[in-house]
This record gives sequence, structure tokens and C-alpha cells, in this order.
Amino acid sequence: MSEAVLVALVAFPWLTVATAAVLVVRRSSADVTARSATAMTALGLVIAVTAAVLTLVTGPTLVTGPIRFGLSASSIQLDPLSVLLSVLVLGLSAVIQSFAVRYLRGDRQQAWFVLSATALTAFTVLLVCAASVLVFAIAWVGAGAALVAALATYPGMEQAREGVRRTAVRLGIADTALLAGVTILVIAGGGDRPLSELGALAASLGEPLGLLVATLLLIGALSRSSQLPFHGWLPFTLSAPTPVSALLHAGVVNAGAILLVRFSPVISVHYWLMVAIVLIGAATLVWASAARLARPDVKGRLVYSTMAQMGFMIMACGLGAYAAAIFHLIAHSLFKSSLFLGAGMGVRRYLTEHEQPNHEPAVGARRGIIALCSIAACTGGFITAELLFARSISPASIALISFVAMTAIVTLTTAVIDRPSLGTAVGSVGAMIALILAYTAFLNAFSATLDAVPASASAPAWLVALPAAALLALEFLSRSRASLGLGDRAYARALTATTSRPSLAKGLTS
Repeated sequence: MSEAVLVALVAFPWLTVATAAVLVVRRSSADVTARSATAMTALGLVIAVTAAVLTLVTGPTLVTGPIRFGLSASSIQLDPLSVLLSVLVLGLSAVIQSFAVRYLRGDRQQAWFVLSATALTAFTVLLVCAASVLVFAIAWVGAGAALVAALATYPGMEQAREGVRRTAVRLGIADTALLAGVTILVIAGGGDRPLSELGALAASLGEPLGLLVATLLLIGALSRSSQLPFHGWLPFTLSAPTPVSALLHAGVVNAGAILLVRFSPVISVHYWLMVAIVLIGAATLVWASAARLARPDVKGRLVYSTMAQMGFMIMACGLGAYAAAIFHLIAHSLFKSSLFLGAGMGVRRYLTEHEQPNHEPAVGARRGIIALCSIAACTGGFITAELLFARSISPASIALISFVAMTAIVTLTTAVIDRPSLGTAVGSVGAMIALILAYTAFLNAFSATLDAVPASASAPAWLVALPAAALLALEFLSRSRASLGLGDRAYARALTATTSRPSLAKGLTS
């Protein structure tokens, strides 16, 4: 029974792709094609939920027969990670495609979006359910190709073509590196190998070759998640229609963390590589946060917010906190998809807030008192939550919780300083304490459910202090306009770095 549900879970998205393709070939109405694909994706979500229930009842399931791709060891699996991510992927895809039915109604490219979106969903489901090296690689490359196709929804727009070109080139180079690493693993293993055997396979490679393979795999993960220095493609996808942006930011960029989790036995054995992962994630987090503050447009802010969140997840992977990384991946997908689908309302809300009377912010000693109260409230809330819900506390979890606590303190302090009143203070503190308790409870429950492979080696937890200090400095600069003009100069640099500049050749020929 479990095997049949697993096969249906992986195969049904492809049936959706085939149905949409047949409807397009038969020149059916694009609206009918979109509605049919949405309904079938929703049915796929029902299958994923059924698979989740069976996994909780019967345990993990592995299938090696039905899906082979001509490869002897190819397999798919149901484990807590694949079940959670399958429900997430199919659920978000169903919601986004339902939104796109209305958003793209009457658009000549509606059928193209349906085909690329369903193909992207199918490859992503296969990716999260893959149980062998080659199946994962096939799904990874396929998802990248489907993403490029989705970004090409409007090929007549110059900015869209530039985004497609940049994405195809950068992902193509990174995927070539990943495929090179996969090829070495396949040759060393005598063929396709299950992901569960990667630990023994990595040990047989030896130090130099094993480090090379791990580095090649890491390049693929960093590029797909738009991390420094492979970030040059994501900011150029802004011209994509909103449903494509929602699919991209809610799902595709998360694949980097999934790769790091699945290939942890190969990557995490190299201590200095894990340190590099933390530093790259931290650098991206700080840089993208600065860029987000400088962007005046809603979608631009969302793009750099995604990069910053991906940096946090990559940093968590480098610390060996895989459960925390996946938890934030799921939370980010839900949150960011809703933001993109509601981007138009975000513009309206921004204009409404600016039309309202300005509130005088707190000044002088009141700022210090508010900051001290925020520190006490958030710190006390996290300590209480950890005592109530935590099973065990590792240095990595302490570091990440401290980082999140710092973010909560800054958020709470800013909210009360900007609108200083007793009602604002009581409401903000109450809401923040509730969020802290809920966050800690869900994170620990998630960590208990997700049986992630522990990292063989992990970066030291104190490295989290580096991005924390940088973000605090960034917060200070964003609010300081008098201290030697540092805030203004930092803003100008951040804005310049995030603004695309036409090449000289284009300027001469235009």
C-alpha cells in the first residue's frame, strides 16, 4: 500500500504535465488547460497528505522498481523529509496555479506558464523523493531547465530575456559542476548508489578526491540558492510574472538546502568546507539585507529578502543544524509565496501608511529604556520556551536561537520606538512572546519528527556572532544620518550595487 502511494505521489505530477500538454496540442482553451492542471495538482496534494499519514503509521518506504530511468539502482523514497516537502511543493503549486488562472486569464502565454509550472512541480517532487544519486541529479537538472522555461514566459521583453540568459548561464555552469561531482560518485560506486550509502562511498574516495566532490556539489547548492558569489541571476528575474516569481522564491531557491541535507555524508566530513558554508551564508545574509533596505520597489525588496533568508538557511546547514534549516525553508516558502501573490496589496498598504499622520518616535533616554525592556522580554521568552520545549541544546542550536533572539529584540525595539505608547508596547511584547513560544515549540517538534542525518563535522557556533554584529551595525547605519554621513554613504553603495547598468555597447547602439 505504501509503495503504491509513493509511486502515485511521484508519477501523478507527470500525469498532470502530460494532460496539460495534450490539451495544448489539441488547442483547447488555455483557461480550461490551466483549470485542469490546477485541479490535478490539488489531487496530487491529497496523495501527498495520504503518503504523509502512511509514513507516520508504517515508517519510511523505499521503492527501487517502478522508477528506473534505465538505471539499475534508481529509487524513490518516503521519509519524513520527502513527505513534508512533497506536501509543501504540491500545496504551494496548487495555490499558485489557482492564482495564475485568474492572473493570466486571456494572456497568450497562459498555456506556456501551465506547462512550465507543472513540469517544475513534477521535477521538484521527484527531487525531494529521490533516494539515489542519479535520480537526484536528473531531477535537479530538470527542475533548473523548467525554471528557465518558466522565466521565458514573456520572451518579447528585453529584461525577461536578460533574466533568462543570466539564469541559464549561471545555473548551467553550476549544474555542470554538480554533474561532475555526481559522475565521480557514480564511477567510484560502480554505478548509481542510494543516498543512504553516501557515507561509505565518501570514505572510499580519500581526502583530496572527496574534497573535490564535496566542493563541486556545494557549487551547485550555492548557485541554486543565489548565494555569493553565484547570486547574479536572481535579481534579474523581476520581470517574470508574479506566479512565476512565487514558484521561484517559494520553492526553487530552497533546493540548495535540500542538496546539502541529502549529500551531508559527502560534504559535512570536511571541516573547513563547513566553515566556508557558514561564512558564505553569513556574507550573503548581510549583503542581501543591506540591499533590501536600499531597494525602493516591492518585488526588489522581496528578491533580496529571499537571498538573505537563503543565507540564513545555508549558514544553519554549515553549523550542522539541518532540522532548523529545513524548518526555516518551509516557513520561508509559505511566507514568501503569500508576499509575492499579495505584492499588489503591499504597494497599496505602503501608500496607505504614508498617507496616515506620522507618529513622533521615542528619543533620548526613552530609547534606552525601550531597548532594555525588549532585551529582557525576548531573552526571557526564549529561555522559558527552551526550558519548556527543548529536548536537547547543542552549541549550534544555542547560536541560532541567539541569532533569532537578536532579530526579535531589534524588531520589538524598532516597533515600540517608532510608535511609543503603552498600547503599542503591551501589544508588541505580547505578540512577540507568543511568537517566540510558538516558534520554539514548532521547531522542536519538527526536529523530533525530521530524522536528519547528523553532520560528521560542523563549523564552530561562534561564527554566528559575525553576521549578528554586522546586522546590528547595518541597523545602526540605516537609522543614522548624522554620524559622518555613514548611513547615507552605505545606502548609496547598497543602491548602486543592486541597480543594473546597461553595457556601453547597448548604449551606443540604442
